[in-house]
Amino acid sequence: MLKHKYIYIIVFSSLAGWAMFAYFTTTQIIKSQQKFANIINITGKQRMLSQKIPLIATRFYDSRNKEVKEHLVSLYEEMKLNHAHIIAMHTHSAATTAIYYEDPKQLNARVEHYLELVAKFIEDEELSSLYQIDSFSFTLLPILNDAVNVFEYESGLKTKHLLARELFILIGILLTLVLESVFIVLPAIKQADLHEEELNNLVKDRTLELEKLSVTDKLTNLYNRRKIDETLAFEIERAQRNNSSFSLILMDIDKFKDVNDTYGHKTGDYVLQEIARLLVLNVRKIDMLGRWGGEEFLIIDSESHAEKVIEFAEKIRKVIEGNVFENIGQITCSFGVAHYIEGDTESSILIRTDKALYKAKESGRNCVKELLA
Repeated sequence: MLKHKYIYIIVFSSLAGWAMFAYFTTTQIIKSQQKFANIINITGKQRMLSQKIPLIATRFYDSRNKEVKEHLVSLYEEMKLNHAHIIAMHTHSAATTAIYYEDPKQLNARVEHYLELVAKFIEDEELSSLYQIDSFSFTLLPILNDAVNVFEYESGLKTKHLLARELFILIGILLTLVLESVFIVLPAIKQADLHEEELNNLVKDRTLELEKLSVTDKLTNLYNRRKIDETLAFEIERAQRNNSSFSLILMDIDKFKDVNDTYGHKTGDYVLQEIARLLVLNVRKIDMLGRWGGEEFLIIDSESHAEKVIEFAEKIRKVIEGNVFENIGQITCSFGVAHYIEGDTESSILIRTDKALYKAKESGRNCVKELLA
């Protein structure tokens, strides 16, 4: 018969082994999910860029504004860099290989062709080149959507893998506790139950961390583009079903590039975080607030009265204008507002909101503009 001290050592070693296994397993999966969260964010941004580039290109063609062209070039460079990153780091699975390299999708070739069309327009500034970009962007969007879905599906598989491991860990722990109950007195059983509770809390915490990671912007702790897209689709469906309305408020930090150039990107990050804090304090909990990308933030406002939405956007504008940013002073933002109308899609209401924001920028910045139709 084994002495009690050896039984304690065996049981403790077993519990410690499960604890280590649980920790390293969930940590490994979380790191993998961080990778997927990043690629889902990047592919989602590619989808946005494929639609935003034609809009900015059209603005430039109409206005011949140098700043608009610089914006277009920056969007082109961002999409090109993102695509290179995706191809180099994230197209190794069978599903991603199929969508990026095989018929009928051939997404890699399509994106490269699209980038060539954009580069051609940037160089020649011809209307025919603009038409080619605009036409090709509509055929590119569904396949970019497919790519996002593929990465989300693979992320889901990783989550299922985590749940299976959680079950395996739980079974192992329970078996260890059964052995302990046979060979060790009641005080030792109580101690073992404490270990089990700690392990379960660890698994729960890691699972919650995964869920939050997939829908949260890392810098500002606001919702990310993926969560905004999901919420916007839901709001459109609800508005159609209930014959109701809602509004989008898109805000952009004025001359944010000057902040980064003058004070550095660390200060730029502080500005983004401070504005996010001000928004959280002033946006209702029933509304959706998220970082749209870069220096842009989007609010999905459930208010049905257009006048109140404009008043609300004006209130936020004044709050930001009146805030003193450390080492900088005053920062202002421009706001574009659009209201849901019957027949709207995600793309159509976003386009109107973006045009309203552009209207605010053209009107001298630090103002609120709306586009009714």
